[in-house]
Amino acid sequence: MSRNHPRLVIDTCIWVDSYCPSHVGCEPARELIERARAKGATLLYPVHCIKDVQYVLMHEFRRIARQEQGGVDEATGAAIREGVLACLRNMADLAHAIGGDASDVWLALKYLNVHPDLEDNLVLSACRRGNANFLVTSDRKLIEAADIAAKTPQQMLAILELDERS
Repeated sequence: MSRNHPRLVIDTCIWVDSYCPSHVGCEPARELIERARAKGATLLYPVHCIKDVQYVLMHEFRRIARQEQGGVDEATGAAIREGVLACLRNMADLAHAIGGDASDVWLALKYLNVHPDLEDNLVLSACRRGNANFLVTSDRKLIEAADIAAKTPQQMLAILELDERS
């Protein structure tokens, strides 16, 4: 591991924010991904989170369509599906998926003794499997429970900036 080339696990919420311009966290999420890649960081995501990104984006884009158009017709639904698929392809192009097996489930269940959210615990297991240096998330409870350096996008951007100065 090089300090100048960290391994960052990017949590589901950051991916979702990066694809949703209406989210408050959109710009920091996009900037983080762009700057981390330019810096040579390895971006990672737990393989299970791609389905969650898909689900949330579908829900969010349909919500926006209903708000703006009063409903989701067949053509709009197809466009939403294609748009979400493009986001997932982009995610897979930008970052590497961290697979999992029964040992990750075992560890996530053990983490329940200190943090009650199984989904978060699977993310922590992925951090270990992926030999991550940092977890980037906006989930405050996950940040508090993490046994790895867990940062918000803004905090991680500051760390990347410090590395640029050294």
